[in-house]
Amino acid sequence: MKNYIISGQVDTYRIKINLFASSPISAINVFKNKYPNAEDVYVIQDLFKDK
Repeated sequence: MKNYIISGQVDTYRIKINLFASSPISAINVFKNKYPNAEDVYVIQDLFKDK
């Protein structure tokens, strides 16, 4: 299991949430189940991590 940041457009707002899922596809599916009218859903990964 891994933490993913999922971004999606819901109505006129861009929503970014952290989801704990086994894969990016399952995290996107959870986001779409939570927000059924979401569009342009994608994964933001390793963008804010310190190296």
